Amino acid sequence: MNPFKFFTPTINFLTSKGHNIQILCLSTGGAEGKGNIRKRELFQACVTLKVPMQQVKIVDHPDLQDGFGKVWNRSLLAKIIEEEITNCSIDMIITFDFYGVSGHCNHRDVHYGVWFRKLFVALSSYTYMNTLRKVR
Repeated sequence: MNPFKFFTPTINFLTSKGHNIQILCLSTGGAEGKGNIRKRELFQACVTLKVPMQQVKIVDHPDLQDGFGKVWNRSLLAKIIEEEITNCSIDMIITFDFYGVSGHCNHRDVHYGVWFRKLFVALSSYTYMNTLRKVR
């Protein structure tokens, strides 16, 4: 199952309102050897959702391999996410809730990786509003 579909309604709404969308996928989805299938699914979904390919990034890090029981390092996630925020001038983050999709451990790690940055968030111009959003 590709969890990207759970973000589709939000992406559709934001693009319909003219927001510039950046997609950061923190794994190739390679569990069970399906990495190439998952990447292709993500790119096809982005075409359908009118998200330009240059605004889609898939991370293929050896410590962020997809699969139940594969715990991801939250500080590594936070570092990667923070780099993307800086490099792409991100002003809102939409991610999994603390349970993820069906309790998937990687989804949960992403959620906590975002919140691992809590000190940075507290000292920056971001605030919590169901997502992380930069206050202007």
